[in-house]
Amino acid sequence: GHRRAVVWRAAQAVRAAAPELINDPKATTWDVVVDAARTTDELRPHKLDDPRFAWRVADVPASSHPTVAAALARLAGARADDVVWDPFCGSGAELIERARLGPWRRLVGSDLDDRALAAARANLAAAGLADRAELIRADALAHDPGGVTLIITNPPLGRRIRGDAAALLEQFVTRAARLLAPDGRLVWITPAVRRTHDAAIRAGLYRDVHHIVDLGGYDGDLEVWRPTSGLARGRHRPAS
Repeated sequence: GHRRAVVWRAAQAVRAAAPELINDPKATTWDVVVDAARTTDELRPHKLDDPRFAWRVADVPASSHPTVAAALARLAGARADDVVWDPFCGSGAELIERARLGPWRRLVGSDLDDRALAAARANLAAAGLADRAELIRADALAHDPGGVTLIITNPPLGRRIRGDAAALLEQFVTRAARLLAPDGRLVWITPAVRRTHDAAIRAGLYRDVHHIVDLGGYDGDLEVWRPTSGLARGRHRPAS
């Protein structure tokens, strides 16, 4: 139709002006987006490798994208005394990005999916952290790493969650409140904010940071929660 003809003429014009650019729909590095309603054009990078995330050598369904993990880590900050736990560690992205940010005391990842733990081991090794992190096959509702100051996680959905995911996360946030040190923090993304928010408040946490993020097809709520007990005692310390 008319739209296809316009696209074809545009592609021919680009080819004439810059023959070094190859129009290959199977291996595109850029998308050209034309919005006729706003009379604007956009160029979007599509497939550029980022050497910063070269540690990502293995993956499993529902794993965090490295950029999401990096955002969580930066919100969490770094403290030398951090006991870091990712209870739904997946392929280990959050642990790796937190480790790259600054010093810590312990890095602990747990998951019930053996494939996820294998992927996490491979990625941690690629990041030079093979002997510096603890990976455990454990239930997030039962495991206690001890002395946790930072829970950082992007819980999975879909095939890696059995049953009601929202109910699981609601139970987990209650458990997180019990396990966190008074000056600790929970940094995570929840897809069920209405239920987890109320559970966190009931468990004695308060929300310090909240952003809505696009996770590629659905929105998640990126949050930082802290124990109200630490606030009352003046125990909350800024992370660098």
